[in-house]
Amino acid sequence: MHIHLNDSDISQMPEHLHHLFLEWLPEHLKTKNSSFSQGLVDKLSQTEVSPKQLHVFESPTQEENTEHSHVKLSQLFDAGITKKGMPVRVKLKRGMAKKLQRDYINGLEISVKGTIVYNGEEFDKPSPLATKVNGSAANGWEYIEVKKNDQWIRLEELRQIWRNTND
Repeated sequence: MHIHLNDSDISQMPEHLHHLFLEWLPEHLKTKNSSFSQGLVDKLSQTEVSPKQLHVFESPTQEENTEHSHVKLSQLFDAGITKKGMPVRVKLKRGMAKKLQRDYINGLEISVKGTIVYNGEEFDKPSPLATKVNGSAANGWEYIEVKKNDQWIRLEELRQIWRNTND
C-alpha cells in the first residue's frame, strides 16, 4: 500500500485528526525497518513538522505493483521500447468512427521526449489522449497503437513488455 500526503492534505485534516495522525505515525513507522522511517520519525519528533511532501511506504506485493503502477509513455521511450518518430494511431469508438467515417486518427508519432503531441498538446499518459480524441473516456492503453517493426501494436502490449523488464 502507498499513502501519499502533501502539505495541503495534512493542513485540511480536522485538528483532532491531525493531532492523532502525528501521534500515530511515529509509532507506526518504528515497526518498519528502514532508514527513511527512522528519519521521518526524527523529523516528526521535532517541534515543527513542515514537510513539502510526506510519503509513507509499506512494501507492496508484486501483484499490487503490477496492478497499480502508473506507467508513462516516456518510460517506454526511456527503456527503448518506443523511439522518436514511430507512427502512432488512436482507435475511434464506434460513434466517433461513424461520425468521422474512419476507424483511426492517424498521423501522430512519438516525440523526442517519448510523448505524443496531438493538436499542440503533449501527452505522457495515453488515456487523456484517447479521451480527447474520442470525446469521452477511453483507455489509451487499449485505444492507442504504435507501429513497431511494421506492425501496429497496442500500447497495452508495450506496457507489459516494460513491466516484465522492470519488476
